Amino acid sequence: MTGCKLAKSVSRLLSQVRPKAGSLAVTIFGDCISLYGGNVWLGSLVSTMERFNLNSRQIRTAVFRLVQNGWLESERFGRRSIYGLSTLGIQDYGRATSQIYRSKFKPWDGQWTILACNKEGFSNYGDFRKQLYWLGFGELPGATFVHPNLDIVAFNQLVVELRVADKVAIWDGQLTSSLEGSSVLLKAWDFTELKVRFQRFLSRFSILMSDMSEEEWSVPENSFVVRVLLIHEYRRILLQVADLPEAIFPENWPGVPAMSLAKTIYSKVSTSSQLFVSRNLENRDGFFSHPTHEFSLRFQ
Repeated sequence: MTGCKLAKSVSRLLSQVRPKAGSLAVTIFGDCISLYGGNVWLGSLVSTMERFNLNSRQIRTAVFRLVQNGWLESERFGRRSIYGLSTLGIQDYGRATSQIYRSKFKPWDGQWTILACNKEGFSNYGDFRKQLYWLGFGELPGATFVHPNLDIVAFNQLVVELRVADKVAIWDGQLTSSLEGSSVLLKAWDFTELKVRFQRFLSRFSILMSDMSEEEWSVPENSFVVRVLLIHEYRRILLQVADLPEAIFPENWPGVPAMSLAKTIYSKVSTSSQLFVSRNLENRDGFFSHPTHEFSLRFQ
């Protein structure tokens, strides 16, 4: 990386974020590899991820675990292995994509979706509950969940995948009181913790913005590392509240400037980071060349 100041800035960011190999692999597959057919030679993935202060053993172990969890699948060609998104991986990150790369809040008609679960004999309740969080549900006591903007298609897919149709009941309704009277429902989300995390995101990446000159933004490796860390941090916070309408957030919600900052930085690094991708990541068709049209639609 060029520029002593920049090198220190990126090094500082890496030490702050300290990405774990498994979660980082999910980010790279979703943000980058999915744009080129969704598969990659393991060797090129390892060498790319080593730039994030991870070693080969950590990376390979994390990738193998993603295969065991059904998120990735592998195929061997002689002495080389190629890893790609499984059907589950494509569905999971496909759901997240529409939320991560959004540039404005979704409209809201005031309706709430209420979900009640029967925990008796619900053997995979823990997995289902975790997936509900990623769909943006908030949790109330008594195995009850609420959502103001549910993607019903994604929810139905989840119910089918986990075979839990006989364990859940779901309905829509509107509060008869004003929005101010919905404090009980709003307790389903820990806005205090999320506010702190968004503020930390803003602090870290605002400093990076001020440290990087226009010339440094154009360096492919700089741009790639920043792009991956940006989406890695942003998605881990955002997906917990991605579908919540702006109207229900506390005043001066930091998620608003965080969305704007993510869009600005992603736009700055998009072109040059793709140069890094095209020179370092490859699959059976060779080095990655042209991303799908979806790339040009991100944060639009």
